[in-house]
Amino acid sequence: MSGNRSLRPRPRLSSDRANSSRPYHALRPPTPTRGSRGPGWRGAGPQAAPLLAALLLAASALATFWVANLSSSRDETGGEGAAVTEGVLVNGSIIFARDGALWSLSGASISQVSTSATDGEPAWSRDGTWLYFIRTRNEIGGRLNAAGGVTPYRLTVPTLMRVGARGGDAEVVLDGLLVDQNPKLNFSTFMFDPAIGVNGEVVLATDYKGASQLGGDVIIRILQPDGRMLTPVLPDEAPYGHQDPAWNADGSGLYYVQNGQEEGVSASRIIYFDVAADRIVRFGAKGFIEPAVSPDGRWVAATRIDKKGSDVVILSAATGEIVLEVTRTGRSWSPAWSPDGGSLIFLAARESAATLQQVTISAPPSGVPSIIASVQLLRDLVDAGVRPAWGPLSVEAGGGVTP
Repeated sequence: MSGNRSLRPRPRLSSDRANSSRPYHALRPPTPTRGSRGPGWRGAGPQAAPLLAALLLAASALATFWVANLSSSRDETGGEGAAVTEGVLVNGSIIFARDGALWSLSGASISQVSTSATDGEPAWSRDGTWLYFIRTRNEIGGRLNAAGGVTPYRLTVPTLMRVGARGGDAEVVLDGLLVDQNPKLNFSTFMFDPAIGVNGEVVLATDYKGASQLGGDVIIRILQPDGRMLTPVLPDEAPYGHQDPAWNADGSGLYYVQNGQEEGVSASRIIYFDVAADRIVRFGAKGFIEPAVSPDGRWVAATRIDKKGSDVVILSAATGEIVLEVTRTGRSWSPAWSPDGGSLIFLAARESAATLQQVTISAPPSGVPSIIASVQLLRDLVDAGVRPAWGPLSVEAGGGVTP
């Protein structure tokens, strides 16, 4: 496994708009084909951007489609995708990345979701009709310097996009280019970790404040269906910010990671934000990131980081205590639950990439969870820097077809 594993979150510098894909914790091996991310400017499309940006966005949207229908029985065994392990049968759709493109594992088949090489951060809508993700593109912008001139910047601009489960072109939800009257002063924001709420709201870790304005640190903000960006008042240890938002089962609150720094150990910790009561509660001890809430709300899977590395664990949602160590190798991360809560997927390091693993969980009503089976879902490797997403894949619902 290549790349350094750091216990300290790395701050995003305002002078660096093309940083690594995960600038907080260097938990994952690097994925060479992927760039940095960050979003900005809100809109239903690129109409307010310069012509070049509009053309880039249009071309980007056309590069996303379901290459094979997700209900197809075709197994991509000899192509460029990752071959499915014999005997694997997945209910719903697991989205993973390979060489910067998104793929779906559904049933016993894999199908390519996008042909771009810069896609990541997949997130399913609650009803399985929409797949959200972040795509990046390269642009040139700048900032005024002390001499009155313009210092050029190479920008890696993120765009929040979505595509319907029944196919079609992807559409832009939120573009990360901050447009200036002088195109030489265009700039970019950061955008990470979309999580979709029960009413279609999207919580993000971003420095986009709204109306093409940067808002300082990368913190939790909530994009409403009508385009408004809400910024709840949450504790923030500058310049480390927040990451990994995850809605709870009924959408009344969300978990997120508040980053911090202490000598020799990770000071990042999971926080629970009760949206309705506007109240926060510390959840568990320090050293946990990437919360994933089980569909029944009883458990929170997370990545534990320590001097040994990173491991996947399951915490009690009631107490924040560890009830199951899923891995103990120091080389696993990025958990995600199945829609029925009976399984958990995660990534495990191999060389400079990762394997996609699944464990089947047994959790009696009055007991703690236990592992009853495990399998490597794909015979080939996947991108280590992209957290997988598992959705119900509802192709019968009325929504989810892009115009």
